[in-house]
Amino acid sequence: MKLEIPPEPKGLKEQIGEKRISLGIKIESLTIWLGNKLPSYLWKEAGWGKHLKKEGYNWQIFLKILALHKKDMIKWSWNTLSWNDFLNRIQDTIKDPVFKKILLSKKGI
Repeated sequence: MKLEIPPEPKGLKEQIGEKRISLGIKIESLTIWLGNKLPSYLWKEAGWGKHLKKEGYNWQIFLKILALHKKDMIKWSWNTLSWNDFLNRIQDTIKDPVFKKILLSKKGI
């Protein structure tokens, strides 16, 4: 399964940067999750959820996948990782049969 690369949410990226500055401390792990806006963007607006549901993934599993890519999210927010590279890394995890087996086997827990 190849998920379409949606347009980069530059407004969201700016919000993350502004939040980081307004807090005055480096807590990237909190600011990148900013109301789950980035996961929601990918799941809903980009349409990833529709395709992932067909493969057995749900919202909670998707959040777990993104949690595995927390450092990549931070790098993207700091402009040290491109949007395409960031999403390709997420897709590599989604496509990995070992991760898929582990994540989907824990679905019922």
